[in-house]
Amino acid sequence: MLSARYLHLHEALGLGPMWLKRGAVVLPPATLPESPTQIRPQKQTVLSIPQRPSEQHTGQARLKTMKALETAAVPTRKPAPETETPLPGVSDGIAPVPAASGITRLAVVSLCPPIEDAVYGQLFHGKAGILLDNILKAVGLDAAYVHKTCWVKTAAVGNPMPSEQAIENALGQIIRELDGCRAPAVLFLGQAFVQPERQAMIETLCGSRPFFIIDHPARLLRQPELKARNWQVLKQLKRALQAGGS
Repeated sequence: MLSARYLHLHEALGLGPMWLKRGAVVLPPATLPESPTQIRPQKQTVLSIPQRPSEQHTGQARLKTMKALETAAVPTRKPAPETETPLPGVSDGIAPVPAASGITRLAVVSLCPPIEDAVYGQLFHGKAGILLDNILKAVGLDAAYVHKTCWVKTAAVGNPMPSEQAIENALGQIIRELDGCRAPAVLFLGQAFVQPERQAMIETLCGSRPFFIIDHPARLLRQPELKARNWQVLKQLKRALQAGGS
């Protein structure tokens, strides 16, 4: 005779149902005599679900299931490709800020508007614009006499820098813009203008106008230690403006 406890343990271990001889008798578990300090356990009924031989959860079947889960392909989201599609609402780019006085004594040109400017629809928005005006005051210029613009008018989605093709395509437009405002000098913002491949385009753009290159105000906010080297360039700009009678 077998104990019912042994039978349940055999099935719990996943060994499948036990096949007993005909006439085998399962003994109920022995109970201990009750005492005042003991609580009588409640009687539980365990229902066993018969399994077909092909559905037995054997150790080999579990191993196959685990291997299948480990080798299952997990779908992943591919990152969106970087494009130069304009942001919603700024398809025509950000408009330049002409000199409010009607007289342009300096043209300030950045490479392209950052995402923040594109979101607010304003060139040199926020703290970077405030710092730019302070820089102009340091060289003796009021913002009312400065034409502010950018080379590429539209911010590229997913890429802070426009492509070389976009820069070349915008050359004709920026030439017409500076000729129209009659700026006697040009101040470029950003080290992108220092790169050798840009020199030919800058010379074509400026012609006989003197031009100067400093770090973008947004970078100066992040790295104030760069202000000293930029001040050396700004002193040259100030002398050029004074020599030109500006």
